[in-house]
Amino acid sequence: MMRRLAAAITLSAAALLAQAGEQNVTIAPGVNGAWVTPDGAWDGRTVLFLHGFADDMNGAGDLSKRMSARLARMGIASLRVNFRGEGDRNRSDIESTLDTRLADTEAAYAFLQKQPGVQPARGAVLGWSLGSTTAIITGGRHPQWFRSMVLWSSPSGDQWRQMASSPVAQKALRDGVASDDVPGWKRITTKRAFYESFRGVNLDQSLPKYPGAFLTIRGSADFLPQADAQMLKLVGGKPAEAALISGADHIFNVFAPDSGAAQRVMDLTADWLARTL
Repeated sequence: MMRRLAAAITLSAAALLAQAGEQNVTIAPGVNGAWVTPDGAWDGRTVLFLHGFADDMNGAGDLSKRMSARLARMGIASLRVNFRGEGDRNRSDIESTLDTRLADTEAAYAFLQKQPGVQPARGAVLGWSLGSTTAIITGGRHPQWFRSMVLWSSPSGDQWRQMASSPVAQKALRDGVASDDVPGWKRITTKRAFYESFRGVNLDQSLPKYPGAFLTIRGSADFLPQADAQMLKLVGGKPAEAALISGADHIFNVFAPDSGAAQRVMDLTADWLARTL
């Protein structure tokens, strides 16, 4: 009995230590996040996490939070951001636009540069889904900000054409607002301004302007087009690699842990950042 109690106390202490480096922070008015630093030695390497549409900083199945904790164990700090008007997984009424996402990303970068110990030359960005769009555009606009970029389930090409093609977008563009029931998730309401903010946005024009290391990871069952080979041709930096996880969906089967896809994406990401940061 005493051995079991001692083991339980040890495990509880370990769990507390694992969370010791995570702090809830205010990045800018209306923008919050989680700043995670390693418990041990840290050489200034940092990763900025950008979440997907209508999600939050922890990501589906807490995959982003788990990735952040893994990076901390590797001696890499991270900042996970909740975008304004969007960063709440229970929120259904979306008030964000691509412009607010980009502004929030710039604010998050500025926040990072003020943190003691951060090495600006050893920073990376990790975007998931619409967070990838945000990362690509930011990397193109500010080519010296990130030494490495990791994209999970990234969109590609002409974002306006893709966005405006859906019936929900067409209704929002026509009527000003539209709602959609996403099976197994939630009812999401979007506004005209959200879709209009993607007008003229083409990721094929932003990618060549980003000069750093580049990794794109996608599942073979992703609903987005598999344009990763084309992305590798366009990106300006080296090394540039693409990984395809067989059978994985847009969120890497994160709610089916036996598939191993979520673990695979974390392994690939951890290895890449260890090599390129």
